[in-house]
Amino acid sequence: MSKTIFFGKKFLCAAAALLLGASLFAETEEEYKKRIISTANLAGESEAELMAADDGVDKGAAQASKEKRLPSEFPRDVPYTEAGIAFAEAHYGHKIFNEEKRKKLYDDSVEAANALSDEYSKLISLARADYYYGLSTMEAFDLTSIENIDLSDASSSEPLNEKAGRYYDKAIEECNAALQIKKGSDGYSTLAQAISMNCTAKNVAYVLQNGLKVRANAKKAVALDYSNGLGQFMIIAQDAYAPWPFCKLKSSRKSLLRILDDKYIRIERFDYQMIYAAIGYTFYKQKKWDKSIEWYKKILEIYPMNLAARQMIKKNQDRKAGKK
Repeated sequence: MSKTIFFGKKFLCAAAALLLGASLFAETEEEYKKRIISTANLAGESEAELMAADDGVDKGAAQASKEKRLPSEFPRDVPYTEAGIAFAEAHYGHKIFNEEKRKKLYDDSVEAANALSDEYSKLISLARADYYYGLSTMEAFDLTSIENIDLSDASSSEPLNEKAGRYYDKAIEECNAALQIKKGSDGYSTLAQAISMNCTAKNVAYVLQNGLKVRANAKKAVALDYSNGLGQFMIIAQDAYAPWPFCKLKSSRKSLLRILDDKYIRIERFDYQMIYAAIGYTFYKQKKWDKSIEWYKKILEIYPMNLAARQMIKKNQDRKAGKK
């Protein structure tokens, strides 16, 4: 499961200490957002620059994207390479059991990316390779347990979240370099996804400085190409995964279902698990165990060995049975 969350127990505890604890829960969501912007200073970016969906986006391209077209009628910004698809499929199918396998998938993806003649496409494909290297590195641990994430690694002197973070950093650098060449939809959505996962790997300061950039970049992706399913998902994900009182479980679920029903939105096979997992998580947070299980089982219909889905099904079953 691709975790597109940048809030969790790690963040809440540290943020509570850093930002005067109880006051965190006394604020409105708008007040909370303004304080994060003020505290982090967002690397010198103003709120208007950060949140504007069309910042740096070609106005003509953005306007054209509002004319909905079936995804089958036009190519995506940067099609996935076959090696890139194989890497994603292996991760979500829970078929990467050791570093040797991960390295082979990664090297194949990098080789395929470097073979592309277009520099923009090459950089985005490289960013995807780095993203999935980081994601698969973190899979060995229970990332579905947002309340208690353990990323220590007894077999290495380097915690896995730090190792993954180095690859997310590379993916972000490659996306930013690509976007200097072309303001492309897949560039923005891949950047949003990499920042999102980097927020789970890095410290609170990183979250404060970069968390709001996830949705901002996703909006830019959708402004350029309405059919960008990843971009559509990333806009909503924060609302589904944020802790109380900042989550919007019902509205985010409604929006996720809209994505699934919208024929004008392109959803890759490995994107479905991401949407199903988010819907399942909203039911989990509402203690609707059976409904949550139902959605996680949908993931197993695509990827029968998916680790995160199996973990969440067990977690729902345990909670339903009254177990911690």
